[in-house]
Amino acid sequence: MLAAIGGVSLRHWYNAPEFFWRAGQALKQAQGDPLCLYAGVFPHNGIYFSLSVWQDIEAMLTFAQSGPHRRVLEVSDRLAISHEFHHFPCIAVPSQDQALRVWKQQYQSSN
Repeated sequence: MLAAIGGVSLRHWYNAPEFFWRAGQALKQAQGDPLCLYAGVFPHNGIYFSLSVWQDIEAMLTFAQSGPHRRVLEVSDRLAISHEFHHFPCIAVPSQDQALRVWKQQYQSSN
């Protein structure tokens, strides 16, 4: 299994309706994918995080490059600031705290 976590913050408050609508569509896409074992979003310290767990990297990449997720990526630079996305192997769905710890470690090592 492969977990993916990443965070974004809005560029402007008025981007919220479009961003959250598009992100909601991508979340529904992930939750409806039989190869996605978990998909959720949560706020932490002013950043909106997504956390998903996939059967394998091929499933994650297929999702990332298709449908609503691809469309939100096309406009994400206009709507939000990315605070990096990272993936890591897992044997079970990690808790939000576990995933945040991995994200922070990888974020710090890349900056």
